[in-house]
Amino acid sequence: MDIGKFKSNPLKLTLWIMVPLVLTVGMGLSSYALKLQSEWQLSRTQVLSEILPQLAKSQDGARNLIKEFQGLETERVKTEDEFISFLQSAASQSGFTIDSLKVDRRVSVQNGNSPVLVASVKGAGTFQAVETYLGDVTSSQHLLSESSLQISQASRMAEEGSCRADIVFELFLFETSKPEAGGGL
Repeated sequence: MDIGKFKSNPLKLTLWIMVPLVLTVGMGLSSYALKLQSEWQLSRTQVLSEILPQLAKSQDGARNLIKEFQGLETERVKTEDEFISFLQSAASQSGFTIDSLKVDRRVSVQNGNSPVLVASVKGAGTFQAVETYLGDVTSSQHLLSESSLQISQASRMAEEGSCRADIVFELFLFETSKPEAGGGL
């Protein structure tokens, strides 16, 4: 290499000195940035590896709770006819006589526009029969509650201890879809 070329052209000398320095600094900064990114991804992966087992465990717990709330598939009420049949059979078992029964399907704004079956039951029986009826109905369906209850004494001509009851039941229809195979969180 001829040193005279560099003495005659100071730009070439500057370039020969600066270009390797700039390339070295550029490679060093790029390597440092890649190192920082790799460390960040490693720390994020470590945090996820600690959280995911707990999350999967809580997801399984929630799934089991939902299954328990839904009850067995044969016990779940899904339609108006099944609801009517369920209420009538519970009444006959408890000694409560149903005079009128009306079931409507509505949307519950309080529960995120979820479907609800609302049953208006009017009937007669002893106070114990009404109490047994309410207990049997609400304990058999986990998502069923009575939203209104009025009990009044039957007329004086009726037998002693007889009363009339106007009850409004609400059954929350909870529909879940089956999780896809291999589906994530």
